[in-house]
Amino acid sequence: MAILTSSDKAVARKRVELDEQRITIGRHPRCEVQIDEGAVSRKHAAISFRENAYFLEDLSSRNGTFLNEQKISSITRLFDGAKIKICDVSFVFQADDLAPHPPVPKTEDRRRSNRKLLDLPSFTLHDDIATHISSQLEPSSHHSGKSSHVSADDKLRTLIKVAQTLSESLERDEVLSKILDILFELFTEADRGFIILKLADGELRPLAFKARRPQDDENVRVSRTIVNQVMETQRPVVSSDASKDDRFDLSQSVVDFRIRSIMCAPLVNNKNESIGVIQLDTIRSAIAFKESDLETLATIALQGSLAIQKSDLFEEARRSREMKSDLKLAQELQLRFLPQRPPQVDHYDFASYYRAMQQVGGDYYDYIELDDDHIAIIVADVVGHGIAAAMLMAKVSAESRFALATTRSAADAINKLNEKLTDLKLDRFVTLVLCLLNTKKNTVEIVNAGHMPPIIRRADGGALEELSIEHSGLPVGIVAGYEYEATTIELNGGDLIVLYTDGINEAMNSDGQQFTTAAIIKEIETSQAKTPESVNEVVRSAVAQHMGTENSIDDMCLVTVGRSE
Repeated sequence: MAILTSSDKAVARKRVELDEQRITIGRHPRCEVQIDEGAVSRKHAAISFRENAYFLEDLSSRNGTFLNEQKISSITRLFDGAKIKICDVSFVFQADDLAPHPPVPKTEDRRRSNRKLLDLPSFTLHDDIATHISSQLEPSSHHSGKSSHVSADDKLRTLIKVAQTLSESLERDEVLSKILDILFELFTEADRGFIILKLADGELRPLAFKARRPQDDENVRVSRTIVNQVMETQRPVVSSDASKDDRFDLSQSVVDFRIRSIMCAPLVNNKNESIGVIQLDTIRSAIAFKESDLETLATIALQGSLAIQKSDLFEEARRSREMKSDLKLAQELQLRFLPQRPPQVDHYDFASYYRAMQQVGGDYYDYIELDDDHIAIIVADVVGHGIAAAMLMAKVSAESRFALATTRSAADAINKLNEKLTDLKLDRFVTLVLCLLNTKKNTVEIVNAGHMPPIIRRADGGALEELSIEHSGLPVGIVAGYEYEATTIELNGGDLIVLYTDGINEAMNSDGQQFTTAAIIKEIETSQAKTPESVNEVVRSAVAQHMGTENSIDDMCLVTVGRSE
């Protein structure tokens, strides 16, 4: 049944079923479609049914009647999806290739209006009223209209062409388009074809559509019941006349969808999982698909499934290459966030080692020369790994520099950094140590925000010591308003401070044993290393020997600062 719809508030009836031979449109109350608009004539236009088609005519109106943006001057045939405009009021005509049907009983209207609809680009996938669909290969016993005639030679040539064509296609959109092109060449009476695929989130989405006539290219609606049944059973279906097929229990729904004869075949991957369907249908009564047609469609669907999987693998490989390229660029950018060279300061030496577990990491260190007498040394560890940790690390780098540019107090700088990070309200935190070195007074002001305590080695031969855990506060980014405290130590000639992240002390061997902080202290104590560079090399070598062939489970960062003797 043809339908005329409008969303304009001036129209009294938003949806009119064209169940009469002629309806009038205008301002007069007796018009079947009444428009409350002064510019509309009392009897403005009419839609009539004759010769198995619908026609629009203008009834000598003052302002004219427009069809698809063109003013009509004579009686003009309407096709499905036509846009009618009367003054400023628009209508959409949805046609049916059959003569007008008798009015649908009100109970059926309610059943249809209660169906759930899912709007998709160019498609509507319907939950219809069907209760079952036959999933057998046999066609319907109803054979209204002539059958589709496809010779065995045509089928063989088509199958060869499918294999050749799809083997050359790599992009999924191209694969889907070519499948439909080939099917339309083979089944010359098919009016519409579409391919529905299951997305990663499980949603069914029509991704390709082809119509033989332009007027069939709008308002396409697909039965979700048919699609689901074919995918669940992995068996194709065919019906010569779906509107009369009692296997479908779809009489009214099929009329709504304008389906006459239909074929639907599953797409199945190499894991025997349904990934979608291919469906062909005709909206004219002159054609009926049969069993041999369905067998051909099922064979093409099998080849199409392989081509779709190949295109998905190609796309996955392409994304992987792009990801690797992006990660390589991210790695290069991250390394540029780190110091490109150590500070050049009389009587002080600096050494650093950095290795991300992945291509980018969450560990971070920096040397920030504030003025002639002050250098800030920061070692930080953003919780987590990978891209997200690296992005937060970049934020920490920028905010640390900003905070240190506004104060010469290590505690104040970390307080400001903490406020910035807590304002972000991220479910992440950062541990760090800030050492504010005064090269004139040879003192170091240290703030520890939940990080491993610095190791201090004195040149007078005393044992190594860790800065007391009592001097450690919370990681930054957790509690707003938290007040951090600083500890100040003196550096004499030959003294060293070793800063590191937990990728060093928690490095594991094949037995699952960690390297430990005690091992770091022991290696430094027993070695003859005196310079920051040599101390770093001792620790790095010991960690590598401990791990053996095991991969690191965390980012690694090691920074040593020493005053020369």
